[in-house]
Amino acid sequence: MKNKPNKLKYSNKYKYKLWIIISAAVLIAFAGSLAIIKNRSWFEHTAKAIKINKSGNETFAPQFTVKSINYPDKILSLKKFRGHVILINFFATWCPPCRAEMPGIEKFYKAHKNEGLRVIGLSVNNSGPEAVRNFFKHFDGGHITYPIGMANYGIEKAYGKISEIPQSFIIDKQGDIVAHFTGELPPGFLSYYFKKYNK
Repeated sequence: MKNKPNKLKYSNKYKYKLWIIISAAVLIAFAGSLAIIKNRSWFEHTAKAIKINKSGNETFAPQFTVKSINYPDKILSLKKFRGHVILINFFATWCPPCRAEMPGIEKFYKAHKNEGLRVIGLSVNNSGPEAVRNFFKHFDGGHITYPIGMANYGIEKAYGKISEIPQSFIIDKQGDIVAHFTGELPPGFLSYYFKKYNK
């Protein structure tokens, strides 16, 4: 009879520890599910509505034509790239996240350009093309191989008044904006959308 209190004491300790373990497991599982949902929301995030016609419901990419900075004889036009998956990336030379993501964009472009990927970089610099050319010196080989042009006010306004950079838009083969991301592109973003729409 004297040992019963001790047994009860140990039993309560065991139950308490078991409760802590189960609670921790539930919390970890819940946190994991939130992470999965958050990650999925990145990749399934549809484009913001860009009002370009009277209905205001279309996500058709606003057209533009600009001269390339790194390919002086080349004119950049969405119409010329119709039928391809296109990445439009708005950046500035003074923007650290822009500089951080560009090598990744360059690498992905080189790996998939023969599969139909097209990339257009659009600088929002007020200092002009020369500042962008000097900016290229920070990268391997002193240049970026995907074409880059200067964004003007009309282009920025058409794409939602580019007030934050970097901003990236994915355009499908039909010319519709299918994804829009503000900030440095997360790992897997380009791969996910290129595979999804390059069919």
